[in-house]
Amino acid sequence: MKILIIGASGLIGGAIYNSLKTEHEVFGAYRSSSEYPVNTVNAASIRLLFERLPKLDAVINAAGAAPFKPFETLSEDDYYEGIKDKLMGQVNLVHIAKDYLNPGASITLTTGILADYPEAGSTALALVNGALHSFVMAAAPFMNNGIRLNVVAPGAIENTITENELFAGHVAVAMNAVIDVYKEALSGSKTGEVFKIY
Repeated sequence: MKILIIGASGLIGGAIYNSLKTEHEVFGAYRSSSEYPVNTVNAASIRLLFERLPKLDAVINAAGAAPFKPFETLSEDDYYEGIKDKLMGQVNLVHIAKDYLNPGASITLTTGILADYPEAGSTALALVNGALHSFVMAAAPFMNNGIRLNVVAPGAIENTITENELFAGHVAVAMNAVIDVYKEALSGSKTGEVFKIY
């Protein structure tokens, strides 16, 4: 398979890239890449990336951010920062990627535990994650050419928080388990699915 990983320099994206490259032809893209730069906030940047690549069998996006700060300090601009980056960055990716994929390909987005189990400081991020879940469920039935659209929602990753610390009330999850969920989304038959691992 020819697979594009966006956010390949990040914690999750890098782990997915390293796991898949032993079995597939994998392209790693991220903002500061010299080979495959992309900024998902910019639709033109997304389109330019796909024009440089061959027809793909899958796209996995592990990029996108939203502010993590107390509710009482959030401004309208803070909300829009997350909406433009993590939400619309991934929504635009889907709209653009579908025209550059082989029939039967898959697109997998990334959210997280805070959509269901928010904690202090997570309001803007929870809003974006929940919206992406709804988007995937609503858009998946209308993807053409058998293209599947799913989203993976991981909890906090082991070794990224203090041992025994809870994140959103849950223990951390192993990176290998998270990668397995992305592989399930990649190679399975489901579409419109929110794959939760927490």
